[in-house]
Amino acid sequence: MEGGWWWSRARTATWIGGGIVLLVAALTVGLYYFYHPYVELTADTPGYLEFARQLRETGNPINVFRLPTYPLFILLVTAVAGPANLLAVSIVQGILYILAVLELYLLTYLIFQRTWLALVMGLLLASNVILISYSKTLMTEGLSLWLLLTISLLVVRILLRGEWRLLKWLTLCLGLLFFTRPEWAAFPVLLYAYLLWMRCGRERLRLLLPRLARPLVVLYVLLGGYVLGNLLINHYPGLTYVENMNLIGKVMQYQMQNEAPPQYESLRRVIDDNVRHAHLTPYQLVARHPELGRDNGRQMGEFARAIILRHPLEFGLKTVPMLFASLNSYYPVSTLPAPPGGVQHGWSAQVVNALLAFHRLLYACNILFPWCALLWLILLRWPRTRRLPLVQAMGLPSLTVLFAWTLTTLGGYFLSDLMRVHTVFDPLIILIVWGTILAAPTLLSSRRSF
Repeated sequence: MEGGWWWSRARTATWIGGGIVLLVAALTVGLYYFYHPYVELTADTPGYLEFARQLRETGNPINVFRLPTYPLFILLVTAVAGPANLLAVSIVQGILYILAVLELYLLTYLIFQRTWLALVMGLLLASNVILISYSKTLMTEGLSLWLLLTISLLVVRILLRGEWRLLKWLTLCLGLLFFTRPEWAAFPVLLYAYLLWMRCGRERLRLLLPRLARPLVVLYVLLGGYVLGNLLINHYPGLTYVENMNLIGKVMQYQMQNEAPPQYESLRRVIDDNVRHAHLTPYQLVARHPELGRDNGRQMGEFARAIILRHPLEFGLKTVPMLFASLNSYYPVSTLPAPPGGVQHGWSAQVVNALLAFHRLLYACNILFPWCALLWLILLRWPRTRRLPLVQAMGLPSLTVLFAWTLTTLGGYFLSDLMRVHTVFDPLIILIVWGTILAAPTLLSSRRSF
């Protein structure tokens, strides 16, 4: 028994490290909730609450404004805690954050096989009051962050250990994720293609293809059914009309409104006047000009698409600076005003502010992500390292973040909004940047790794 798996010193250290990470995460989340002991809402929260009411009263899961996973999450929590108990929803999101910390710890250990590095990664996320503040609000980011880390952990286990029994859980989490935030709708294709590419050298292609194709078909049948439902019920052929608002927001941000085709002249004048003088957001513009919101903003969406499709190079070149600016532009979470006496200003505020100062510095280092990801992608293409489990495992989060980083930047028109949606994959950026920096000396000196 002395040399058994459970009693090995390495396993004991791993269990102890996991316990430390869980304890620190629970203490930090509890501290932040003590610091802000109330429900934090944003300007977008009412849309999700209205959808939750729609689900409760009609059972209709189709909504042209918001996707169904988060409203369903609200509905399930309030069904247990009480229909008006929104604080319970926020508390459950805090618990999910603690689970996400443990998942990052396990993910790091699976990839690098080093307990000390897993402990560092876990503590960096456990103490991250920036991400905790965004996860606490009644918005999709906390749930999405947990789903993405769960997906990453499941995929790495399948990739490194061939645990195909986890595929059904992976498919479930992918469906929940892209029905939470629409930018993840194409992610399953990337993920299953990567699994196919990495596993085809170890398993027969004729067995792999149907194994991966079946869940992919299920996911996109569900996605297509939702789009069809939106078309039939709300007369919108897409997931959410927020897509139209994001597109017109990008055109206004890049000041490309004057490049519209002649048939949009009247709309061009309205948009141009807004860009030059009023500086309204797309939603404020629709409030001032209600006719622009007809048919779920169809005319604005067509206007923006016509410009982007006619000038893709200009659009792409103007997006490049935004890509890099979005990595380390910090904005505190924007919420509705706190109730009287809501914020605590004692010792808890001092500790939170100290942690915030540290993680502001850490957040600035996100600018290193492209170079760290590029390193792993080069190793993924280099014949000598392509088949190494470490390289294959790190290629996955690198491609995941590159995918999400690009899509969110193409769709977001305020750096503050990009900061918010980036919190979903910020834990993976921490893994890529600090995993690369901290593990590099050890890995380079280890013949077994390279």
